[in-house]
Amino acid sequence: MQHEFGTTQVSAQPYLGIRAKAGMNQLADVMGELFGEVSGCMQRQGQQPAGPPFAIYHEVRDGTADLECGIPTRDALAGCGRVQVGELPACTAASATHWGPYDKLEQSWGPLLSWVAAQGLRNSAPPWEVYVTDPGSETNPAKWRTDIIVPVS
Repeated sequence: MQHEFGTTQVSAQPYLGIRAKAGMNQLADVMGELFGEVSGCMQRQGQQPAGPPFAIYHEVRDGTADLECGIPTRDALAGCGRVQVGELPACTAASATHWGPYDKLEQSWGPLLSWVAAQGLRNSAPPWEVYVTDPGSETNPAKWRTDIIVPVS
């Protein structure tokens, strides 16, 4: 898989999200449930997403991810139950685009993190993945686009 890496300026972005812990082998099911709950909260407030859904990886250890599944909003909205209000930080970020199924994302993560280190940069905040392609609309996993964002300093 060929990769192009670079840095970009990311603007602050309000969102609604749910933070949870899940085994790496359960991510697809857990994330689907969390995104559905966040989407429902947004719809009850009469709002549409301001961009594609994302997952912030606060920590991954011993096969378990502490993650937050979120959906960007145009305006600050209220939380609902376990859906909380948050904001992605304005930052300089290293980024890469992954084309393909989610279970192959490590093929892009590893090279991106190696590139970050080779540039003398350090991770400055939890990284996130942006799920640009909706698997419900595009059934061919080879065409799925995921952007990986790593805040750096």
